[in-house]
Amino acid sequence: MSGLQSLVEADGSHWQCEVRGRLKAGHRETTSAVVTGDWVEFTPTAPESGIIDSIHPRLSKISRAASGSRSFEQLLAANVDLFIVVVAARRPRIVPGFIDRALVTALLGNIEPVICINKIDLDPERRCAKLASLYTDLGYRVLLASAKTGEAVAELKDIFDGRVSALVGQSGVGKSSILNCIDPGLSIATDELMKTHDRGRHTTTAVQLHRLASGGYVADTPGIKQLRPWGLYRSTLVSYFVEMAPLVEHCRFRDCTHGAEPDCAIREAVQTGKVASTRYDGFRRMEATLEEKTR
Repeated sequence: MSGLQSLVEADGSHWQCEVRGRLKAGHRETTSAVVTGDWVEFTPTAPESGIIDSIHPRLSKISRAASGSRSFEQLLAANVDLFIVVVAARRPRIVPGFIDRALVTALLGNIEPVICINKIDLDPERRCAKLASLYTDLGYRVLLASAKTGEAVAELKDIFDGRVSALVGQSGVGKSSILNCIDPGLSIATDELMKTHDRGRHTTTAVQLHRLASGGYVADTPGIKQLRPWGLYRSTLVSYFVEMAPLVEHCRFRDCTHGAEPDCAIREAVQTGKVASTRYDGFRRMEATLEEKTR
């Protein structure tokens, strides 16, 4: 993607396409009419050039609330099967709140999430194992990986094979290094493709969809400082915390915010250790950034 132009792959060839005017016209609630991962219909207009006529319905999506004075949906990718949340065991330090926001984003977008803790070679004591166990116990798949030593790279290759995946993480966690381990020829192929279409870049500044030699595709997203899920409200947030959602019906008040109200089943679960305090704290921080849905 580049502005209102898209690089479209069809039958092994690539086409630089503009978006037909009617797809851009009118009021839109998202940043772009076409995003990475969209299935489209297009008409060739010249060798390696064309125009996008229509966009197929999206089966899943990765989106966030764009920063700025006016909140609107920023779509990052569509039709993704796997949402790989990449964090680093060290440098930079793990931020559990980012993992929680990423998991909610994946679930909102109808995508299966996987947590990848990279750079475990920097954590010989395996201090990150406790955090990994927390999410494993909640039913999430967690991989302890190292792009430097190759640990868990074989497992990553298996889950990428034949599927459309997206790597999401903050800057410096090693997303590009992981991709190069999975497919060593990927960076070379990507550089050549971008230069061919006069869009050569040496760092990831936009979402790019790459074909893997072993099969499947992967979307490499730019480093994300903040990930605010789109389409989420205070009253619906708890349903995306799998260990808290079943407890809501046991709260005294139907409109319990799970903060200071008496007889809150979720707070009681935190006190007894049935719900991790880090998850509850992340829930409360996320809740504070959300609005309530208006009628």
